[in-house]
Amino acid sequence: MELSKQEAEAEAIRRWYRLPAHQRQTCEDAEAYAVRLDQVLDFKSVTNRARLIGAWLIRELFRAKAAEANDEIEAFHQALHDDDALEMPLEADDKAA
Repeated sequence: MELSKQEAEAEAIRRWYRLPAHQRQTCEDAEAYAVRLDQVLDFKSVTNRARLIGAWLIRELFRAKAAEANDEIEAFHQALHDDDALEMPLEADDKAA
């Protein structure tokens, strides 16, 4: 069954996330998997399909890494905030003394 380009992109990304995390870490992983997906996803494209699928997967890889980095930054800021909250009563106690 022939897919639309949007359906093929969604299916490629769905299958990408079904891989174990250690198999989807690098651009090379994405490009290699794109070659495999090119053999099974049926859709029309005016460009090289394996390259197009690779571009979708690489974009998704960078989106995931950016989201992960944002989560780490947010956790770091939350930890700083939590540490500040813990120190506040101590400062208040010092002023009372």
